[in-house]
Amino acid sequence: MKKLKIFVLYRVIQHWRVPVFERIADISNVDLKILHGPDFKGTKIVNSTGPINFDSKKLISYKVQKQSSNGIIAMPFSPFLFFYLCFRQPDVIITEGASNFLNAIQGFAYCKLFGKKYIWWSLGKLLKREYDVSRKKIDRIVRYIETHSDAIISYSTIGKRYFLAIGVPEEKIFVAVNVVDTASKLRALKQIDTNAVYREFHQKSSFNVLFVGALNKEKNIEMLIKAFARFAVAHNDVWLNIVGGGNYSDNLKALAGELGLSNITFTGNMIQGVENYFIGSDVFVLPGLGGLAISEAMTYGLPVIASIGDGCEGDLVDASNGFLDPELNEDSLVEYLNKLYNDRELLQSFKENARSKIEEKYNVENYVKQISNAINYTVS
Repeated sequence: MKKLKIFVLYRVIQHWRVPVFERIADISNVDLKILHGPDFKGTKIVNSTGPINFDSKKLISYKVQKQSSNGIIAMPFSPFLFFYLCFRQPDVIITEGASNFLNAIQGFAYCKLFGKKYIWWSLGKLLKREYDVSRKKIDRIVRYIETHSDAIISYSTIGKRYFLAIGVPEEKIFVAVNVVDTASKLRALKQIDTNAVYREFHQKSSFNVLFVGALNKEKNIEMLIKAFARFAVAHNDVWLNIVGGGNYSDNLKALAGELGLSNITFTGNMIQGVENYFIGSDVFVLPGLGGLAISEAMTYGLPVIASIGDGCEGDLVDASNGFLDPELNEDSLVEYLNKLYNDRELLQSFKENARSKIEEKYNVENYVKQISNAINYTVS
């Protein structure tokens, strides 16, 4: 059987995307190549430094980077990409969405010119962010690409609703809920004495709250710190661990100091050993943008309190394993933390249900299956 030549256009190969790309490369009818740009130092848009088991190429690129109201925009522009595609003639192009616009549009032009298949891989529209197609030319072009792609891979059901609303036929939309490499994490858990790790993290506390992610303003971590400070007034046996690095780190540490918090730890950026913080915690909080860490927390059996992230929270979090509150604020977060602290049976039930959701449905195997379904749909 002749394999399909699949090219994926991505800004960079982040370490958390490596396992997904490796699994796509293992699909029987796929010959995969990842085309990516250079690192954007000082951001999370950097390439993995670990080993990879798939074909890839770093493109000669200009780095486009600027600050916007929604955070830092960082994307490569690879001026020779279109000519490279014409020379190599891939059968299907899968591209990261609007965040990789300058290269995605070249892939789209290639596919339309040569009659190849084009798949848009995107979160769709973030809730509470305006998408005004009359405001910017780029928005109109993105909308055109979305509605003229051969298939859509959406991060979430929330994303699917957006694509349906703009007129994409349902049969073209494949929901691949954005998750980490759940399989490897579940395997690694079997080699860890989780009870010992949990006891170690609870030497000074009986209830540990966790945040993991980039420390930037869009994450709304200030609200978490303020809510935790109020929560800790009533409970002297609680702890907050904030795992991650970023340009807002000093601001958050200063806030913790102003509030007189001594039961808080800032670990800095961490990849190796982060699993211990998940194992040693009782609840994971995502107060602002993000989403991938939700599946990681659930893999370790953590309940989740979440606001609006990248959309996957709408699939992953419900009344069986946490609190999903689009209007999450300081008051409601204190209320949710108190509820879990005071009701340990509910806490335990949430923990068990979180793990079950990952094992049974929202895992990397089903993630990649939906990507495979999208590929096969376009060539059937």
